[in-house]
Order: sequence, then structure tokens, then C-alpha cells
Amino acid sequence: MKNKVSHFYKILLSTFLLAGIISCGEMLDNPTIDKDTGEDINLLIVDFNFFTTRMNFKLLDADDNSQITKSAKIWFTGDNANDIVNFAGEKNSEYITPQGELELTIDPNVAISTTSPFNYGVHVEVDGYEAFVQGIEIQSEGKKTYELQLSKTSSDDTLTGTEDDDSFIFTYLFQKSGHIEEAPYKVQFSITKADMIQFIDESGNELFSSVAELDSAYANSDDKANFLRLTISNKKTDYSAGIDVVSVDGQKQSVLFKKLESGSFGSLVIDDRLVTSFQNGGITGISSYLNTPHPDLFGFTDFNTDSWTFTGTSSWFSTPDFSYTVAQASLDVCTTGAEIKFASNVQSSFSIDADIYDTEGTFLKSTNFKGKFPETFALENVPSGAATIVFRDNNPAFVPISDLFVTDLCSGTYEIDVEKTDGYEEYQIVLKAICPDNPSIAFAPTYGGQVRIKDSDDEWQGIDMEGGIVDVLAKPGEVYQLRLLWEDEWETSDFSTEFDAYGNYINKTNSKVETELLEDGRTQFIIEHEFEQNICDDMGWKNLK
Repeated sequence: MKNKVSHFYKILLSTFLLAGIISCGEMLDNPTIDKDTGEDINLLIVDFNFFTTRMNFKLLDADDNSQITKSAKIWFTGDNANDIVNFAGEKNSEYITPQGELELTIDPNVAISTTSPFNYGVHVEVDGYEAFVQGIEIQSEGKKTYELQLSKTSSDDTLTGTEDDDSFIFTYLFQKSGHIEEAPYKVQFSITKADMIQFIDESGNELFSSVAELDSAYANSDDKANFLRLTISNKKTDYSAGIDVVSVDGQKQSVLFKKLESGSFGSLVIDDRLVTSFQNGGITGISSYLNTPHPDLFGFTDFNTDSWTFTGTSSWFSTPDFSYTVAQASLDVCTTGAEIKFASNVQSSFSIDADIYDTEGTFLKSTNFKGKFPETFALENVPSGAATIVFRDNNPAFVPISDLFVTDLCSGTYEIDVEKTDGYEEYQIVLKAICPDNPSIAFAPTYGGQVRIKDSDDEWQGIDMEGGIVDVLAKPGEVYQLRLLWEDEWETSDFSTEFDAYGNYINKTNSKVETELLEDGRTQFIIEHEFEQNICDDMGWKNLK
């Protein structure tokens, strides 16, 4: 048997990527034929470790931070949208996942740095949630995790108009959690009487022939409070702040961005007649910031492919299908910030989630640190000033990490010593993921994965596999599940940490598992897992022999 680890295949897949997965002849099309000799290869191990930047997108419910496990459509726009590919090197127009999670990568031939950032917009649609959009700017290569907070669709809000000289003004009180509060901003809608006489009802008729007729109808109304009723659909105000991208004087930059309010036109009823067309008239939206100090940017804003543009404090809506967003932003954000080093006295991969809060306890952003000990990370796109980094207690293999106070998110170096939980031991996993219809090809994934005790309620323990190899912490005498998200389905393999008196592997699981004792005393699991999905088809190697 000829057994070949495909270092040349990294170059081969890069060639596929550069060529747009264009055929380059039989030696390139068929990975089971040796490139140099033309001989059949009985087992080709494909290593994805040449992808230098991987992105994991997690879809979360903004109300309770739970993962959304409904079918979601995800797509990308902007300058670098076409450089985002799956692990087959393909750029899809959209991705569908029911898992609330998606992992993609970036063409390794695209350089990323602070002087050449990677910019794109991510869009998400999930039934029952507002359409989501965010601008993302990447300043460095590496492993990126983005928690996308989706808000459930909201109820309608009906406003009544009040006469104000030659206009009618629609205003409502700011509410938070059902209680009326003083808001830091105000949004109003205004319709001039001159515009109103342009409006058309559902029968195709103008509502009023003149301003005088409108004034007369209003003066003689028995219910002036409901003479004009403007309904705003899906009005949302309870947004959290986060890092996003805005265009300022034609230049894109990351900012601390907070939506204050969004909504869309629902209906307009005037004198009990439904308006269906504005004809040559329209509605003006007016936003005002009431507190001090005034934010760097404030007002109506629109999203354009990969960044937001602030358009001013008023907006003219000439058709009854409009939507709007009012936001504020702080420009005081540094592209690269403080360094956080994670060290431990164990050999282990890790995935550590954290939330960053300012000195007033306001949430700023979430972040993820993924790698293997020891590893140092530079914070990216963070607001300046003191903050507290709160590490989530969601990895059962590690002792909870204390909060870290940072004097300035933009500078300094901090070290975190991570301890393993009592009862956990160190192991190593070597995974060969085999095509179901072609056992001559195996993948050595470079991928984010998760492990936990099978059928337990434990949190999934994040791991970071490189070239099919990962160091993990696990409890002895248990059956574990290892899972990887390939495309839109989890691929799950089992392995057991139970051995006989001689250290032999004794449990049968759903994958072929062998063990070896490493020189440092750890047990290595060699797992051959046959994918349920046909990854050979995904890679374009269907029916290869």
C-alpha cells in the first residue's frame, strides 16, 4: 500500500482556489492519482491547514443569548465578499444552515493586515426574526468568531397625528420592558398638509382636493385624536451596542455602533381612508438626540454592501414601503488593542468566550479566543478606555476564569493562567475523515470542533483542530462525542476514554478507533470516521476511483 500525506495537495487546493476550481487535467482533477508517478494512491490524506483565516458565525437570540436552531439563510456583500469560500474552495451566493452556526474560510491568497483590511457585510434571514445585517472589518489573519444577535420580529405601533401649523406630527413615548422612560433621543414623523392632499386612497382617489378641504374635515371630525393613524411595523428599540463598520468621508472604519430604533411603514389611515400611494407627496422622519454629550455620529443610517452611512437627522420617504434605522456611533475605536496571553500547565486546545463591558457596565462586544496553550491574542476593533473582560463559564474542562480588568482596551499586555478542572486528563486526537463513497481519500481537518460526554447536558467544549490533530482534556472512563460542522450538518464521531488494565482500547463506538501511548505519557486516539455527507461530492471528486 502506498500511503502519502499530501503536502503537495495544499498547493493543489490553492491552485484550485486561484483558478476558481477550474479543471487542470486528470492529475489535478483526480486526487487519488499520484501527481508525480501516475500511480493510484490507496489513502490520500488531505490537509486544509493552508487556510490561514477561518470564520465561525453563531446565530444567537438577542433576548436570551440562546443559539437559534432554525433554518437560516446567510450571504455576504461588499469589497471582499467574493473572497469568502467554503472548505471546498467554493464561493456560494448563499448558505443555508439549520444549526445556528456556520464555519467558512478566506481565500489564502488574499493578504489581510491593518493597512489592507478585509471588509464585507454579513446578512442573515431567519423566520420569526428581523433581517440582520452587519459590517465586518478584519485587521489580521487567524481564527475569528462572530456572535450575530438576531432580534425577534416586533409588534406594530400605531401613532396618532397632532396638528402643528401646516403639518401633522406623529410622536410616541419611548418604552423599555413595558415601562415609559425618558429616552436619549426622539423620532418623529411629519406630514405637511400640502403633501397630504397628494395622497391616494385604496379606491385610487385623492383624499382631499385642497388644504382647505383637509382643514374642514379635520375641524369637523368627532374624533380628532384618531383622524390620522400612522402604523409603524416591527418597531424595535432595545438594541445592544457592538462593533460595526461605517463610511465616514468615503473611508470605512470600525466604530462602536448602536441602533437606537428601527421600523418600517405599516399603514396610514386618514379620516378613515387607507392611504395606498403618496403620489407626489411623502413623509418626513425627524430624529433628535436629547442628551449630552452628543455622540460622534447620530441620525438616520443606511447599510451599503459592507458599511453603514449616516444620512442626517431627517429623512424623506416618498413611497409607502419605506423602512428606517436611527443609530449612534463612537469613532474612538482602535484597530488593534491590548494583548491577552493564555497559558496553562496542560497541553490542550481551547476555545474561550468572553464579553467586554465598559466601566459603567455597558456591554461593548463579545470575543472568542481559540487556539492551544500558550497563545497570545491582540484584541481587534475595540473602543479605547478601561473595561472589564468577563470570561464565560461554559467550558467544563477549565476552572472558571476570573474577570479581567483592563486599564485601556487599546494597549497593554495581560496574562491569563488557565487551570484544568479536577478529574480531567490530557489526550490527543488524530482524526481521519473519510469520504463515504471513496475510502481512498481521507481529510485531516483544520477546523473548529466541539467535544462533550455523550448524552450529557454538559456544555460543548470548543476545540481547535489543525491537520486533523487536536489536544483535548477529557474525563477518564467516559464515552465522548466529537463533532465538526461540515456545510450545514454536524458530523459526529464517538471515542471512549475507558481502557483495560493494559491500557488497551475496549469499547466499540461508531468510528474505527485505535490508541497509542505517546512519549509524554498521554494516550493518542487515532479515529477514522466515515462522513455521513458525501464530502467527495462537495469537493468535486464524485465517482473517483
